[in-house]
Amino acid sequence: MKNGVLFILMFVLSIHLTAAPFVEDSTEFHQRVDLLKTLAPLQLTHDHGALKGSFPSFRKYFYSRQLKQEDNVFFTSLILFNIGQFRELMQPDEIIIFDQIKSNAIPYINRFKNEKNLLTYNFWPRNPPQIFPNGGWLNQFNQQFALADDIDDGAITLLALGTNDSLAIAMRSKFEAYRVGKGKPNRSFYPRFKSRPVYSTWLGHKMPKDVDLSVLTNVLLMHTIAGIPLNSTDSASLDLIVDLIKEKKHLKDPKFVSQHYAHRATILYHISRLIYFSNYPPLLALKSDLLHQSLDLLKSSKYPLEQLLLHTSILRLGGKVDAPTNIDMMALSKNDYPYFVANIASVLNNPMKRIVNASNLVRFDYYSYAFNLSLLYENRMLRSK
Repeated sequence: MKNGVLFILMFVLSIHLTAAPFVEDSTEFHQRVDLLKTLAPLQLTHDHGALKGSFPSFRKYFYSRQLKQEDNVFFTSLILFNIGQFRELMQPDEIIIFDQIKSNAIPYINRFKNEKNLLTYNFWPRNPPQIFPNGGWLNQFNQQFALADDIDDGAITLLALGTNDSLAIAMRSKFEAYRVGKGKPNRSFYPRFKSRPVYSTWLGHKMPKDVDLSVLTNVLLMHTIAGIPLNSTDSASLDLIVDLIKEKKHLKDPKFVSQHYAHRATILYHISRLIYFSNYPPLLALKSDLLHQSLDLLKSSKYPLEQLLLHTSILRLGGKVDAPTNIDMMALSKNDYPYFVANIASVLNNPMKRIVNASNLVRFDYYSYAFNLSLLYENRMLRSK
């Protein structure tokens, strides 16, 4: 009798221990589905005309509180990539939602494609060209001052839509045509690094050379995920990233080393994401230092989005950190930490670049709640792997 009771107890205990992980996995899955069900309805419908298929994003002049809705490819493409990078790990319910989001977004994204070379993309619509959509009197200068296509949006959009080696190689050839060392000299970066033959942000002969650490990581991430062999510009760009990290420029001088992202947590997020996919030994050798930097910065961070970026960086770098209890969909609805920064100083040369950059006189901060939710989805997916 006693043996029978003992057997039943052990059987029940074994069922409980075996079932516990499945209960936890089920909870995580339902949280992710709820997150996608909150994000999907934010995608704009046909009632919004040219913005159909996009996810809302807003810009704010640095010295103002007013938010203006934007028409840009940046955030919608990032949302597709943030979620789509995990498609092979998704459950059917997640795949259905994501595939519909992507299908809705593709016609919108095509408005930003260069119709001449069919390879590069612009931050703002190209046909007709715009600067500062919904910008009032600024739009009078659309034709004359429209920005050139750029490598950041090109790489991000290709990651969003799905890349392959031939397409990535073709886009890289466009990027290389404007690298540092071709055309104009690089007068907008640190003097001792100005001759490095790395990728320059802008794809236009009239644009100055512009080097941004975070932008370089996005381009190299696209090349890495596409699985194309490194060329000399890739290697030079990777080596520059390594050297800048070793000198802690991403911590000491974030607004200058990455003027389009401008914050330490955001730059660490970009670096850690590249490291996660990369097999470049000099970069991988920095994982431990970057992990400690992310953990230290997390202690003093105060904005939910900033904290989320650091949490994800820690996971990407192989660290362990408890799931944040204060970072939820409600907390991420606040526009208190800009992921992206548009600063006209980025098209200036030194010393004016550093002076104007520091003044924030021509700076616009960007926000997108839907994008923030996609970052939360990314974090939860990494935790469930």
